[in-house]
Amino acid sequence: MHDWPRLHAFAARRPAAPLALVSLVGRSGSSYRPPGARLLVAADGAWAGSISGGCLEDELAREAVRVLATGASVLHSVDTRPHYGCPGRLELFIEPLPAGWMDDLGARLARRETFVVRTRFAAGGGEATGSRIENAFAADAGPAGVFHQEVGPTPRLVVVSGTSDADAVLRFAEVLGWDVHRVLPAGERDRGGGAFGDEVCPAGALPVRFPPDARTAVLVMTHHLARDLSYLRAAVGSPYPYIGLLGSRRRREALLAALGEEGLLTDETLAERLHAPVGLDLGADDPAAIALAIVAEVQAFWGGRSGASLRLRTGAIHPAAAAGSP
Repeated sequence: MHDWPRLHAFAARRPAAPLALVSLVGRSGSSYRPPGARLLVAADGAWAGSISGGCLEDELAREAVRVLATGASVLHSVDTRPHYGCPGRLELFIEPLPAGWMDDLGARLARRETFVVRTRFAAGGGEATGSRIENAFAADAGPAGVFHQEVGPTPRLVVVSGTSDADAVLRFAEVLGWDVHRVLPAGERDRGGGAFGDEVCPAGALPVRFPPDARTAVLVMTHHLARDLSYLRAAVGSPYPYIGLLGSRRRREALLAALGEEGLLTDETLAERLHAPVGLDLGADDPAAIALAIVAEVQAFWGGRSGASLRLRTGAIHPAAAAGSP
């Protein structure tokens, strides 16, 4: 999970405009967001991204505008204890981005590459401060004054459905910044007006149109048993890490029985990949609440969490991250 798709969209609306990047590169104590959070600021003070829950962004945007005016990067410290009550101190590196920097990043995002943003916020070894895009971690991945962030493909949710209850799922996922797509089974009409890149895609072409990778989830919710079976067949036969199936346990068992007769249940990873019935147990009983339960489960999967209440968690909410770590 990362801010870069939103930041690139912000930059794309301002071609050739000067931009400053604010990077949270270190912290002591706690903070709303962990190191790696970013803010992109234009010369007029407009910004995208987030560093906090909204209390620091305007101040940081003003500092970034000053950086754009002078052309000199700064390491900015914020002690959140006196005014905000948060027990932490943040280290933020603010830099003017060179022309073409965001274009390079956007091209890599479009190709669903995995790469590294390497931010040197303290001069050393003759190397100037600033952020660079690299293909992999450098040999000096751990020195003080350098923060590395591994950037993987944007979470992508492919929803196979021609029914209106998919709209809420897609809207929730879009708010999270995911790459969302609605696949219409052949014969289904587009009820969404193309708002989510709606397209007809035969079941057999699904893995070709949306090649499986570590950040692609497929949700099958056609409300039609034969169609569910055809798309489920294509999904389980491909290495999608998350496959969700809407419906009851009885429906799941009927579909799995059909796949078993075809010899398609031999993959030992399927028990972990297939989520059926899909969604967390939120007591959902209407389309919006069901959509929330589904998207929440996918989010927990991406984050490597159980989906349990935070009050039951005994460790830190965010894992510790230090300079030099992704």
